[in-house]
Amino acid sequence: MIQKIHIKNFTRFEDNSFEFSKGLNVFVGQNGSGKTHLLKLLLVILKTNEANNGSGKEKFESLLGENLVNYFKPENLGRLVKRSQGRAKAEINIEIDGIIQSFNFSTNSKTSVKTDKYSTLPQTASLYIPPREIISVFEGFISLYQKREISFDETYYQLALALDTSLLKGRRFDEAQKLVNPLEKITGANVLKENGRFYFKNEQGKMEMPLVAEGFRKIATLMYLILNGELGKNSVLFWDEPEANLNPRLISQIAEILITLANNGVQVFIASHDYLLTNLLSLKSEYRKDLIEETLPPIKFFGMYEKENELLVDEGESIADLSENSILEEFSNFYDLEQTYFNKALKS
Repeated sequence: MIQKIHIKNFTRFEDNSFEFSKGLNVFVGQNGSGKTHLLKLLLVILKTNEANNGSGKEKFESLLGENLVNYFKPENLGRLVKRSQGRAKAEINIEIDGIIQSFNFSTNSKTSVKTDKYSTLPQTASLYIPPREIISVFEGFISLYQKREISFDETYYQLALALDTSLLKGRRFDEAQKLVNPLEKITGANVLKENGRFYFKNEQGKMEMPLVAEGFRKIATLMYLILNGELGKNSVLFWDEPEANLNPRLISQIAEILITLANNGVQVFIASHDYLLTNLLSLKSEYRKDLIEETLPPIKFFGMYEKENELLVDEGESIADLSENSILEEFSNFYDLEQTYFNKALKS
């Protein structure tokens, strides 16, 4: 489990700390506030430790520098240091399962990362689901990424590799299927992979994934990752804008999916701009004592916002605990605009 991180002079972050929930972590904030960068940074650290597999400090430093460039796509590593006059240094300190790692790199770094404190971490499976789905273009994507320069960053490639894993079998598959059953009810189909292509299959037959509605493709991705064991107990899920391209009627189901995953041992991180999703999760967290028929995981909210050119972060157990909430502010502005139009109409 990722417990906390302190970030200094990295991209958008000047000097910020986060303490995470072991269950569900929800990040809100305007575009450019650093939500995606935070999720990617956490992912890179987990993926680097997984690939390093205890091979030592030097290999870890090399892999970490390489992964930061592959996931963030800067011209060189030093471009990830927060812009300032003169030479500066990015510093990251993270605690996972009670073990601390810290590293740094400067503006003149090309691929070199220096570890201030290195310890071997337990292997933690991690997945990142970006806003754009990839299951519809899965066929041939892995080979294309390996052989050609394309605009997709490493998150899409790693997701494709995860989708390429075979399904579980036996008791483990049966347990995974229980988690997927509610999703199959939503989509009215199950997910099938044949000859490197994905399909939705139901009583009427099978449909190629590019012909399926994009919102359902995102759900199909989640279904298959659960069934092949890439997403399960003690893993970490990073989901950037889960609401993207989803009909509002599906948002409540997505909220239930996130809660179910967290209840089954998945540490979940989401970045969202959606009023309904964030406030639905907030309501459940706020009234958890009254929802005796539901089992709710720990839920924590983070509001990321700029004030006087400085990035600030609020934390709380509900949206109401955040002093700044760009989603709620825009809905309030919309309400004020509606009242203005209404009053003008009354006078005309």
